[in-house]
Amino acid sequence: MIEGSCLCGAVRFRARRISGIVTCHCTMCRKAAGGAAGAFCVALRDEVTWEGAEHLTVHQSSPGLERSFCSRCGTAMTGANLIEPDETVILAANALDGDVAARVIAQEHCAAKAAWDRDSEKAPHFDGAFPGWENLRP
Repeated sequence: MIEGSCLCGAVRFRARRISGIVTCHCTMCRKAAGGAAGAFCVALRDEVTWEGAEHLTVHQSSPGLERSFCSRCGTAMTGANLIEPDETVILAANALDGDVAARVIAQEHCAAKAAWDRDSEKAPHFDGAFPGWENLRP
């Protein structure tokens, strides 16, 4: 069973299985995810159970599509799903808990990648926190 939750723990989901993960660099997905890209996977709707669904806030992000977020902490819990649902549900991969076997299989809307993120793979990488936070100033 694959599990996911929001930052505050008010909303949780369990999925029997998920697809590979697709990251999206479009402006809408970046804003919804609060980062450089949205990351999403697909599950079969009848294989997903929710706890705390009463804490989900739904936003119609574009005609015919809606996204859901935890109303307490703002964590994105689903991607752009059809308002008239089909048999699938797009889950926000940022909400996945633990070490999930799924990996990124594609990146979309790369032309819309944020300018500040275009060379991020060249920046130094740390296994822990960035050691320069205390000296970081504009």
